[in-house]
Amino acid sequence: MKNLKQILAIVMLFSVALVTAQQTVYVAAESGLSLRDQPDVNGKMLSKLAYGEAIRIIENTDKKLVILDAGEKVSGEWVKVETRNHIGYVFNGYLSHTKISKTIRLHLDKLDVEIKNLATSDFKRTHNLKQQDSTTINVDVNASVEGKEIVLVENDYKHVSIFQLYENSISFMSEDAQCESKDWKHFDSAWKPLKQIKSNTFETLAYSENDWKNFIKTSLDDLKTEVTDQCGEDWVNYFKKIEKVKDHPVGISTKRVFLKFILTDFEDNITEKVIEFKMPSGC
Repeated sequence: MKNLKQILAIVMLFSVALVTAQQTVYVAAESGLSLRDQPDVNGKMLSKLAYGEAIRIIENTDKKLVILDAGEKVSGEWVKVETRNHIGYVFNGYLSHTKISKTIRLHLDKLDVEIKNLATSDFKRTHNLKQQDSTTINVDVNASVEGKEIVLVENDYKHVSIFQLYENSISFMSEDAQCESKDWKHFDSAWKPLKQIKSNTFETLAYSENDWKNFIKTSLDDLKTEVTDQCGEDWVNYFKKIEKVKDHPVGISTKRVFLKFILTDFEDNITEKVIEFKMPSGC
């Protein structure tokens, strides 16, 4: 009986250790975190993990590391982790056990802006627009600009308005290669004001199914002349078969989303800033 209790105790300890090791953590390095094939700074880099990305620790190595970051020492050790695409090693000095909001920060002349929970593919979390009128943000795969909170921080403007625009694209396909649209045709939606949730908080818009249907209707009307010239009048009849959004033979994609900030100061001077969100291919 005593031996059985000892065996059970060992099994429980092993299970606790396993659960502890296989824990979900989040990347806390704003510039991204290197994933390497060995627990060494000279190991081959497999990929760069995005700020806020969730990964799973599968093994502690007990291999210590201290690095100097902006004059401050960061201590930790190498841990073996599993990501969406790789298994490798990272330095745990830049890992958080608390889920991280993937905040993007915009610094304007008299205003700071935070865009909440948006994953990017370029690891750039801060954009300075004090001396420039626009900037580009590369959206990560499977991420969306829609339904995101935008918070105005340290606002010293009399009035701030925010508008959103979609650049959607359409192509048409045919059994005859000469009648295919090889280049995506771009069509912009109208600028629409963002929903204001609080005095300092807005929410980005979502493109509804009705919006898509309207887009198809208007964009196909614009394409009819080109299709007729390339393929003949009969081919236009294919469009009449479309019953659902994004139905064959039409392909639709959102290529870019834009936000426009209209800033009015206390002397009624107006400044405009434009944020371009570049969507990954296939979105």
